[in-house]
Amino acid sequence: MLSAAGVLALGVSTTALAAASSITLRGPHLNRLGTPFQYTASGFAGGSADYVYGWEAPYSAPCAGTYRAESKRRSIFVFVSRSIVRDKHFSIVIHFFARNTERHRFCAYVVNRSTGKTFAHAGASWSNYAPGSGPKGPSSGTLQPTSVGGGQCQAKKFPDQSVYAQIAVAGTSCEVAEAVAVGADPARGSAYSRAGFSCTVTAEGPGSTWASAWTGTYYEYSCSAGAEQVAFNWGTYYAYVPAATLPTVSQS
Repeated sequence: MLSAAGVLALGVSTTALAAASSITLRGPHLNRLGTPFQYTASGFAGGSADYVYGWEAPYSAPCAGTYRAESKRRSIFVFVSRSIVRDKHFSIVIHFFARNTERHRFCAYVVNRSTGKTFAHAGASWSNYAPGSGPKGPSSGTLQPTSVGGGQCQAKKFPDQSVYAQIAVAGTSCEVAEAVAVGADPARGSAYSRAGFSCTVTAEGPGSTWASAWTGTYYEYSCSAGAEQVAFNWGTYYAYVPAATLPTVSQS
């Protein structure tokens, strides 16, 4: 038989456990480029917890321990900003799309929205891999440009209004891809090397894979630096959208 003190202690312990907030993230750690995927944030809103925030953040640093600290980081993107019911379980589905081969991190927090106090947090990370690649890196095949309208990076124009587009990357970033693609305009259909990448070229024209986006002859570039690959098309007559509407390549 429990004493009054024992009953009281049991009551306090049970209440404290019931009030504890929690959050977990469940989803894939490897995703094929060009495909949608999702994570589920689930947990319990204890005490005064009433809100969930979730940010995609740079992979380079782990998630901060509090909502306030994470919210001050640079280059974070809100994917979840949602009320939850106090003292209830919650489950939130978060939709993503694999757009590049960089590593990604997601950081989620259970908070009180008014005070900003953090009650629980969780982190998850994933990598995306390109078609023709596997989870351990690019296969022996050469990366090709993406389908028309499916570029992994922003198409851009040069000052002479030529364009590079249908950009695909594997094991590198869009910033690196642009640094490599800058060499395509002066090369004008010839092979070249830039930013540590060697670029081979194939002339393309009417009836070829990407012809709907180009008028006349254009050029397919495949560039590599070890396991890193960049592929894109370059030409002087881009028909997919007016070249004037595209951002200009940075040539600094």
